[in-house]
Amino acid sequence: MSTPLEDLDARAQALMDDYRALIEVSVDQSSLPSWFATWSQLKMRVQTLWIEQIVGQYQRPGNEATDALHKRYTQHWLPELEKLDAVLNELANQIGLESVNPAVSALIASGPAPSPRMAELEQEFRRLTKQYQDVVSQHHVMFAGKMLTMSDAERILRESQDRNEREAVWKAVKAVEMASAAGLDDLFAKILSVRRAMAAEAGHANYASYSWLDRNDTIAGTEELLRTISEVFHPVDVSLHTHRAQALEVPTLRPWDLQVALVEPKSFDLPLDQYVPTAIQVLNSLDARFGEVVRQIQQYDGFDLAPRPGKPNGNICAHFMANGRSVLVCNFTGGVNLFRGFLHELGHAIHNHTISSNPDHVFWDFMNFWEVQEFYAFVFTYIGLLEFFELHNIAEDERIWYLRSTAERIMERFRDVEERTRLELWVYQQDKQPTPEEINAEFLRLVQTSGVDWSGFEDILKKGWQKPHTFRFAFYNVDFAIAMIAALQFVHAFNQDRNAALERLKSSMLLGATTGSKRIFAEAGIAYPFQKEQLVLARTVLAEWLR
Repeated sequence: MSTPLEDLDARAQALMDDYRALIEVSVDQSSLPSWFATWSQLKMRVQTLWIEQIVGQYQRPGNEATDALHKRYTQHWLPELEKLDAVLNELANQIGLESVNPAVSALIASGPAPSPRMAELEQEFRRLTKQYQDVVSQHHVMFAGKMLTMSDAERILRESQDRNEREAVWKAVKAVEMASAAGLDDLFAKILSVRRAMAAEAGHANYASYSWLDRNDTIAGTEELLRTISEVFHPVDVSLHTHRAQALEVPTLRPWDLQVALVEPKSFDLPLDQYVPTAIQVLNSLDARFGEVVRQIQQYDGFDLAPRPGKPNGNICAHFMANGRSVLVCNFTGGVNLFRGFLHELGHAIHNHTISSNPDHVFWDFMNFWEVQEFYAFVFTYIGLLEFFELHNIAEDERIWYLRSTAERIMERFRDVEERTRLELWVYQQDKQPTPEEINAEFLRLVQTSGVDWSGFEDILKKGWQKPHTFRFAFYNVDFAIAMIAALQFVHAFNQDRNAALERLKSSMLLGATTGSKRIFAEAGIAYPFQKEQLVLARTVLAEWLR
C-alpha cells in the first residue's frame, strides 16, 4: 500500500505527464474545443490537489504528515505544474482560442507574460503566507488556568456579560497577538517586497496598479466609493454605538465592549447539531435546489463545523471544481447568531455548485471575482436569516435583536474596509517600501475610533492592520464592501418581489467569473459600479432592521 506522500507524487506526476502530452498535441480549429476542454480539466485536477492541502492544513494543523504533503505539493510540484501551464497560455494565444472561448482568450491575453521570475515570486509568496498561517495557528490564550483556542477566547468576548472578564480575556488575546507583532512586521515586509517585485516584473509602476488589472472600477472610483460609504452609513454607525453603550450601561465603549452580544435572546436555542437540518429546511423554503446542495455536502461528509485545539480560527468553504463538491471547515459553537456564519459559507457552496452544474463550465469560471463570490454569501446570510424567522417561532423583539446584530456586523465590515483598503492603497502606491513604523502611523491616521475609548492601548490599536487578509489577499476588503452593498440592494428587491428576485439570483449564479462582475450583478438586478443613490437604498434596509 502506498503512503500519502507517494500517492501525492503519483497523482502530481500523472498531471505533469498529461500536461506535457497536451503541449505536444498538434491543434487545428476542429480539435481546438477538445484541446481546450482537456486543459480546463487538467487545471481542475491541479486545483483538487491544492484544495486537499488547504483543507488538510485547516483540519489537521501542525500534523507532521499533513505539513509534509503541503510542503511537497507547494514547493516541488506546483511550481513545475505552473511552468507547464504557462506554456499552454502561450499556445492558447497562438492558436486562436478566442473562437472557442473569447472571454478566457481575452483573460489570458491581458495577463502578464509568463516568466521564470514571476513563477519564483509566486512560489515565494505562497511560502510566506504559509508562514503566516503557521504563526497564527499556534496562537493560544491562557486564562483562568486554562489554555484557550482563539475561537474559545473570541466566544467569551462575544458571550460574557461580565465586563471584567471580557477585559481580562481581551487583554490576554492582545498580549498573544502583540507577542507576534514584531515577527509579523518582518514577515509583511517580505510579502510587501515580493508584491512590489511582482508589479515590476509585470511592467507596472506599483502593486496597486497591478492589482486593478481585472477590476471593473478604477482606483479613483474605489476611493470615491469608500468616501461615499463613510458619508452615507455614518449615521447608522453612530446609532449602533450609542445603542450599544446604553445597552451595556456604560458611559463610553471600550475595545472589549465591541464584540459582546447584547444579551442574546435564549428563548429559541439552536444547538450546533441542528445547524445542518435547519439550513436544509431554510434553504428548501427558498428553493429546493439550494437545500439539495446542503444534503450533498452532508452525504459526502463535507461538514467540519466545531472548533478544536489547534484548529485555525475562521471559516472556509473549499470547492473542488473537478467533481462539484464542497467542504466547509468552520468554528461554530451553536446559537442563532453564529448560524448566520453558516449561512454565509453555504452561500459560497450554493454559488459554486451552481456553476459546477453548468456542463459547459471551465476552470476560469471560478477564479478571481471575490466581490461576486461574497455577494452570494451575503445574500444567503441575509435572506436565509429572514426565512429562518418565518419558519420558526421567533418573537418580534428577538428578530429585532438578531437583525440589529447583523447590522452591527455589516458596519464593522464597512469600517474595516474603509480603514484597511485605504491603508493598502497608500502602502501599495508608495515609491519606497514603507517601514512598519510608517504603516502603523498611517493606520492610526485612518482608523475610526469615534465612540470608543482606546486610551492606554494605542500600541495595540496601531497594529489593527495585522489581520489575515492583509497578508494573504491584498485589497480583499473592498470586495466585501461591494458585496455587502449589492446584497443589501438584493434584499430590498427580495422584499418587494420575492419570486422575481430569486429567479434573477439563480440566473446570475450560472455566470462564471470570465463574464465579469458588472454583467453578473446586472443579471441579479443590480447596476455596478454603484451610484450614491444605490448606497442610500442599501441603507434603507438597515434602517428597517434597526426600527
